Amino acid sequence: MSKGISVFVGMNYFLEDNIKFIKNAKTFGFNSVFTSLHIPEANYKKAILDFKEIASLCKELNMNIIADISPRAFNYLGFDINNLKAIKDLGISAIRIDFGFSAKEIAYFTKNPYGLKIEINASTVTEKFLKELESYNPNYEMLQSCHNYYPRLNTGISIKTFKKKNDMLKKYNLKISAFIPSLVNKRGPIFEGLPTLEIHRFLDPQISAKELFALGIDEVFFGDAIPAEEELKTVGKISENIIDLRIETFNPCSIEENIIFNYIHENRPDAAEDVIRSTNSRISLKKDDIINPNNTLEREPGFITIDNKIYLRYCGELQICKKNLPKDERVNVVGRIIDEEIFLINYIDDEIKFRFTRK
Repeated sequence: MSKGISVFVGMNYFLEDNIKFIKNAKTFGFNSVFTSLHIPEANYKKAILDFKEIASLCKELNMNIIADISPRAFNYLGFDINNLKAIKDLGISAIRIDFGFSAKEIAYFTKNPYGLKIEINASTVTEKFLKELESYNPNYEMLQSCHNYYPRLNTGISIKTFKKKNDMLKKYNLKISAFIPSLVNKRGPIFEGLPTLEIHRFLDPQISAKELFALGIDEVFFGDAIPAEEELKTVGKISENIIDLRIETFNPCSIEENIIFNYIHENRPDAAEDVIRSTNSRISLKKDDIINPNNTLEREPGFITIDNKIYLRYCGELQICKKNLPKDERVNVVGRIIDEEIFLINYIDDEIKFRFTRK
């Protein structure tokens, strides 16, 4: 799992700005660069000159380049469609095959001897296509997938469609990536963001990224270039394997603070119906640690609780409430997940790891 950015050449982005953007992204933990070589609005002569500079920088920074390509782009580049070595020599790690290529051609491309990965469109894939592709015996080790981004308002896909497509691809063990938008710098000419999921179009990018990783995506890309530095920073900090939850605390004692923030929690393998139970919170208690009753409120979805000494052997157990629960003198309410991220608890299933950070 990893994170990437999108860089667009031949458009209204200065080369100097793109170079600065790539360097910033690398410092914040981004390791891949997505670009498109068939944007209708692009100035192609400028694009190829800028691209060569960017490819050289990415090689220096050890960042992979994935290029969206079409038959027309091959013509524009002056390359034979069957000469993938020329593409690899440009510094490209993978090409995303969109419209214009048959299943037979894609299977042939996966057998290239140059180490060039071939990426199919995860958003438009069908069972029929995958079965046809399989009939041509592709090299699955060289095959991966990437969802679309959707510049026009209301055209992003739904979570239902997203899951359906991903389930198809996972049968073939294909890596899957998807896009989140920036809320600050949106790419033209539409300027409505570049998300994969429509529900992410106006959502904080770090929340969008958290949801995509929770949905099992292997790599998350910013669709828009150039996102704000703060957006890069917050998305860069996200763990791909742990659900990070921002919370507000309600004056917990020092022992409770330690339980909340100093451990990576994991939901039990026998997940409870009403709450999420941390498997390791009680283990963290020392023999002489005492948690007195405090803030024993009625509990709401997203509330974080720790059992106090009255609950005997359960003392120290951390839970997240999934539903409204009554007040219990044995249960201290120590904090709450911020409203924008409460929905993420729906992704904390059996043995899923999670942790807390202050808002």
